[in-house]
Amino acid sequence: VYAEDDYGNADMNSHWARLGDTVTVRYVEESEFYDPDTGEVWAAYEDIPDGANWVERPTKYRDVDYTVAALVTVPSALSYRYYGADEFILNDRTFVQDTGTDSVMYYAFDTTDEANGDMEAFLADYTENVNPELDYESKATYVAEFESMRSMFWLCGGALSFIVGLVGVLNFFNAVLTGIIARRRELAVLQAVGMTAKQQRTMLVWEGLLYALGAAGLALLLALVLGPVAFRAVEGLFWFFTYRLDLTVFLLIVPLFALLGAGIPVLTGRAAARRTVVERLREE
Repeated sequence: VYAEDDYGNADMNSHWARLGDTVTVRYVEESEFYDPDTGEVWAAYEDIPDGANWVERPTKYRDVDYTVAALVTVPSALSYRYYGADEFILNDRTFVQDTGTDSVMYYAFDTTDEANGDMEAFLADYTENVNPELDYESKATYVAEFESMRSMFWLCGGALSFIVGLVGVLNFFNAVLTGIIARRRELAVLQAVGMTAKQQRTMLVWEGLLYALGAAGLALLLALVLGPVAFRAVEGLFWFFTYRLDLTVFLLIVPLFALLGAGIPVLTGRAAARRTVVERLREE
């Protein structure tokens, strides 16, 4: 049995056996325990004194030779991965004959979509109440694990995105407001030479909208260009994720920026209207 990577490709360096090779498997029937320093032997594990240095060695065994007939891979879902990696596969008759046991360590089976719910409930009850020594995995198990992992990314990514988005909104608000306040004397001069308050507000509203649309366009361009590049780096760690550009949040934020770009000039215009042009021209 050869190991496979996350994409189902066989790793030909994961096993030493090749097609046609003879493999000798030793079946141990009896063993003993001994102290490699003193040579003292114990027949059973229970006889070993506490703190003793011991090693197990077979005393009765038989070797069986097998010929490698095929090179295969076993999907992780079909392997008994709780005990160790699969090394070889025997047919059922040979396995029972050579090992002398027919105990089932792992049983895999399919169910129909209609029976999935009932089988899930049966296995959950059986492994919890009837035979707690057994465990099971199902499609629902992997779905729950994946949803837990995805929820973690949603939580962390959502929190970071909210913080970055909030900082961006506040910076945009500050940029528009600071631009108007810094030019309040120039705006007063324009109004003194004939520009009406309505024309001035309209000019500032369009200016704010251009800022908002420019910021939105730049953000969209960066998302389109850098999104696939960033995903290639993430894909190397999480191969089971796929990249999908979602513009829902972007479309929700754009109206907010447009509202700020148009609303701030209106509010500042109303505040400026409470003072005369002469008073604003006298400001340093």
